[in-house]
Amino acid sequence: MRPLVSIITVTKNCVSTIERTLESIQAIKTPDIQYIVIDGKSVDGTLATIERYGNLVDILISEEDSGIYNAMNKGAEVAQGKYILFLNGDDHILADGFNQAKVILEKDAPEILSCRSEVVTQYGENASTIGPSLWRLYFFNSIPHLSTFVSAELQRKFKFREVFRIAADYDLFLRMYLKGHRFMLSEFVTSVHYRGGFSNNLKQVIIEIRQIRKDNLGSVLYFLTRGIEWLHKSKKAVF
Repeated sequence: MRPLVSIITVTKNCVSTIERTLESIQAIKTPDIQYIVIDGKSVDGTLATIERYGNLVDILISEEDSGIYNAMNKGAEVAQGKYILFLNGDDHILADGFNQAKVILEKDAPEILSCRSEVVTQYGENASTIGPSLWRLYFFNSIPHLSTFVSAELQRKFKFREVFRIAADYDLFLRMYLKGHRFMLSEFVTSVHYRGGFSNNLKQVIIEIRQIRKDNLGSVLYFLTRGIEWLHKSKKAVF
């Protein structure tokens, strides 16, 4: 039987956090969940930690890659589930919300189901809960990818554009939205995201987000979004 969801975790030297991720997968793993790990040749004990969890991981690939989105595209290509969910190697699933989201996937079969995520600061403090917003996609990435289930066929059709190093998930969701693909939004909280890492390079994030808007929105809409951004005079307008 084809799995309902393939969860894909991309790792590289995540030994200090990967066990938290694996434990959360263990709590929700059933025969209709496929778990895939795409590892970038970790050398810090990440692979040894994964191996301790035995058969939890259905597919493990450890090889060099050209970046996180290259690894995520690899994972999507081998996924067998009807839906794909990406979960970072330092984040984790919330079982109650995840299982409620599964009910929606089975009952309504949306192309894309976007739920909510809790956010934890680098100091371990609960910062907020973030949820999806479609109109905000014109300005910044308002779809939390680790709480968003995308049909496997759609994910493989669009793919992440690997020219972007930080914001390719924003580019992916914006392209899907502008092409008219249906997003179902949910209030269920399905994951916890720990801030930090490469995506905290705010200068590069701004550069990529502006380029993505320019590529996808056309000149008129792009300059309109830049004008609104200027009026707000705040970095929050582009995140």
